[in-house]
Amino acid sequence: MTAATRWSDPGVGPTRIKLCGLRRMRDLDVAAEAGADAIGLVRVAGSPRAVTRDEARQLAAATPPCLTPITLLVNPEEPDIHHGICPWTQLHGDEPPRLVELAAAGGPVVRAAAWNDLDAIRRWDASPHVARLLIDSPRGGSGEAFDHEAFLPIAVAIQTPWILAGGLTPDTVTAAIQTLRPWGVDVSSGIESSRGVKDPARIEAFCAAVRAADG
Repeated sequence: MTAATRWSDPGVGPTRIKLCGLRRMRDLDVAAEAGADAIGLVRVAGSPRAVTRDEARQLAAATPPCLTPITLLVNPEEPDIHHGICPWTQLHGDEPPRLVELAAAGGPVVRAAAWNDLDAIRRWDASPHVARLLIDSPRGGSGEAFDHEAFLPIAVAIQTPWILAGGLTPDTVTAAIQTLRPWGVDVSSGIESSRGVKDPARIEAFCAAVRAADG
């Protein structure tokens, strides 16, 4: 089974790996060789990981077929929803159901929610327009971890394939997977040598740690 097939398949299997905030062409090859399943292209002004629309198009077009490119947006305007850059969209803000439905009309949606926002988790878990849930710390994109043990009773009740985010690193991801058994994991700052700059060695170490957790 290829990585792209793994990401598209909602069923059980190896823990899926999403590397978010990639900005350089050479990072795509490193991600593919390390065994990642998806990459995130951040379209959020002011983020140290942001790429322009043209840069996002170039990166998406150059993404190896084993990787699924995903556009990350935060509280976008309606015209920005139909970006046509990536097959998947990740919404990481306070978007209302109307915008989620609009995004889903163009392709699968990853919807982020804070681990301690139970109302949001239940709402998006029940939404027919959400293909994957992403569970993050209250300040998404901060690189902060949260209490995995406290989240465990909530995690086991989620029906939508869900992705664990929030402060994961090559040193912590194995234990996190063994505790929560998420469908996938998402990392950004944990694979960087400096803000916004991905480190090939940390990418490789992170993916190896995920596979070690899978046994």
